[in-house]
Amino acid sequence: MELKDVAYIVVAIILAVAVFYLLIWLLPVIIILIIAYIIYIIMKGASHDF
Repeated sequence: MELKDVAYIVVAIILAVAVFYLLIWLLPVIIILIIAYIIYIIMKGASHDF
């Protein structure tokens, strides 16, 4: 294996870890936004009854 190949592998691992941590950070935010939107729709629908 050449030094260039090792450098590519190291960069790929660093990028994969960065994307992994970004997804772990973003997933709860996305889930919270979806739940908040569903609650908003339910409350908006319930307000038409009054």
